[in-house]
Amino acid sequence: MKTIVLQLRAIIVLVVSGAALLCLTPSRGGGAQFGRLSGSVTDTLGNPLMGATVLIIGPILGGTSVMGSPVERVVTDTHGMFGIERLVPGWYSLRVSSATRLPVVRSGVRVTAGDNVQEKFILSDLLAPIHFQVPSQSVSTWSDDWKWVLRTSASTRPVLRYREDASAASARRKSKPPRLASRRLVAMMPGSARREVLANDPGVGSVLAYLRSLSANSDVLVAGSMATNGVQASSLAASLRRNLMQGDPQVLTLVVHQLSLAEGLPLMRGDDRQRVRYAQGLAVSYSRTQQLAGSLSLTAGFELDYLNAMQDAKLARPQLRLLYQMNPSTALAFQYGVERSGVSDTLLERVGMLQAFPRVTMRDFRPRLEQLNHAEISFHRRVSKDSQFELAVYGDGLQNAAVYGFGSLGESGWQSGNILANPVANGWVLNVGDYHSAGFHAAYTAKLGAHMEAAFAYALGDALTVDPAAAASQSYALNSRGLLRPARSQTVAGRFTAQIPKFKTQITTSYEWMPQDRVTLVDPYGQANLQMQPYLGIQIRQPLPALAFLPARIEALADFRNLLAQGYVPLTQAGDNPVILTSAYRSFRGGFSVQF
Repeated sequence: MKTIVLQLRAIIVLVVSGAALLCLTPSRGGGAQFGRLSGSVTDTLGNPLMGATVLIIGPILGGTSVMGSPVERVVTDTHGMFGIERLVPGWYSLRVSSATRLPVVRSGVRVTAGDNVQEKFILSDLLAPIHFQVPSQSVSTWSDDWKWVLRTSASTRPVLRYREDASAASARRKSKPPRLASRRLVAMMPGSARREVLANDPGVGSVLAYLRSLSANSDVLVAGSMATNGVQASSLAASLRRNLMQGDPQVLTLVVHQLSLAEGLPLMRGDDRQRVRYAQGLAVSYSRTQQLAGSLSLTAGFELDYLNAMQDAKLARPQLRLLYQMNPSTALAFQYGVERSGVSDTLLERVGMLQAFPRVTMRDFRPRLEQLNHAEISFHRRVSKDSQFELAVYGDGLQNAAVYGFGSLGESGWQSGNILANPVANGWVLNVGDYHSAGFHAAYTAKLGAHMEAAFAYALGDALTVDPAAAASQSYALNSRGLLRPARSQTVAGRFTAQIPKFKTQITTSYEWMPQDRVTLVDPYGQANLQMQPYLGIQIRQPLPALAFLPARIEALADFRNLLAQGYVPLTQAGDNPVILTSAYRSFRGGFSVQF
C-alpha cells in the first residue's frame, strides 16, 4: 500500500512539473519581438544576496506611447540571480535594493529583440565603518604623514583627495547612455505658388532651430520662424525636457507669436477708420509623466494661451492622460484635454510647436480663441511587431468654432461682427459659435516591409453642415449661425508612405472622404494624431546630395493639400459673387530643410 502511494505521488509531481514547463516555454514566433534581462546581485565580498528587490522601468524612448510604463519588480533567488522575460525592446532603468544595503540605480540599459542582456550589481553595507586607506601613489605634495584618504563604503563618494582608478572610471563612463548630438535646422518654406485661394498666403516661412543636448536625460530646443512678410508674422519658442531616461519626463515650452491679422480687427461696430492689424500671442505648456504603480502611469499638465489685440483673449486648458499597461502589447488609456507629446526625437516634428496657437476668430466684434475640450477612452493593441490597432470613444466640445471661407461679403459685410479676414487672398474665418460632438474612431497602422507603411481610419461623430432650407431662403444674411447645424457624419481615411531606397525619396499620400456640405472635421484631434488631412494630400521629401563646403543634410519638400479642391460649399447671394465655405483650403507649400 505504501509503495502505491509513493508511486502516485511521483506521477503527480511529474504531471505538475510538465505542465509548469509548458506554461513557462515561450511560444514560437512571439519571442522574437521581445528581449530578456538577467543578472546577479552580490555584496562587496562577492557573496550572493538573496531576496534583493530589482525594479525595472521602461522602455523610455523609442516606440509608441502605449509602451511607456514600469515593466516588472522581481526578487533574487538563493544564488542572488534574477531574470525577466518578454521585455519590449528599448531603454530601461534598474533600481536594486536590499535591507541594510545601499541601493544602486543604473540607467541606459538597452534591451534588443531576441537578445539576453546581463547586468551585475554590487551592494555595499549601509553600516560599513569609516576607515583609512593609504593610496598606492602620491596624491599631494604634503609629507608622508598626510598621504591618506578618508573614505566611507565602496559605493559612496570620497570625502577627501580620492583619485579613482583610471580603468574603473573609463568602464563607468562606457556604461552611461550616450548623449544625443546637438542639431541645427534651417527650413525655408516660401509659401503657396498657386493663384486662386492661397495666392497671398505667407506660408510657414523660414525656420531656424537649435537643439542642444544638456545630458543623456535632458535637452533644450530654441526655434524661431518668420513668414515671407517679415516680422509681422513670426514666432519664437523654447522647450526644455528633463528626466527622459528615468521614466518621468518633464516638458516645459514657451512660444511667443507675432500675429498678422490681414485686414485688421475693427475697433467697434461700423468703425473702419482704425483697425488692429497685428497682435501678440503667448503659449505656455507644461507636462510631466509619473509612474503611479507597476503598470499605471499618469501624464498631467496644462496649456495657457493669451492674445493681446484690441482686447485680451485667453484660454487655460488642463491636460490629463492615465495609461494602464495591461501587458507588453495591450494598453488602456483615459485622456482629457489636447495632449501634445514632448518625447519625440525628430527635430522636424518638434519644430511644429511654432504653430502651437489656437485659431483667432471674432465674435460680436470681440477677439476670441477657438477652444477644443476633448475627452476619450482608448484601447491600444499591438497586433504584431509591425502593426497596431486603436479603438477610441470620444467627446468633443468646441467653443468659438472656426470655419474657413472666401469670396465677396458685400458692402454691408456678412455678419461682420463674427468675421475675421486672414492672410488668404479674399479669405476670412467665420466664428460659428459652440457645438458638441461625440462618437468613436478606429485606426490600424502597419509596416509593409522595410520601406512602406500604411494607415487606415474610420471615425463617426458630428460635423457642421449647411442647412439647405436656410440657404434657399437667404435668411443667413441676417443670422449666419442659423445657416449651419450639427449633423451625424462619418469619415474614412487612408495614408500610405513609401520610400524609394536608391534615391531615398519619401512619398506620403493620404485621402480622407467626408460627406458633402460638411464644413468642419469629424474628430479633429484623432485625425491630427493619425496625420490625416481632409481629402487628397501628397507630400514629397527628397534628400539632396551633400555639398563639400556645407556639412549638412539638405532635403527638399513639396506639400499638396486638398489637391482636388473638394469640400467647397458655395452659397449664393443676390447681387454678389458666390461665397464659399470649406473645412480645408487647397494649398501648396514647398521649400528646403537644412540640418547641421
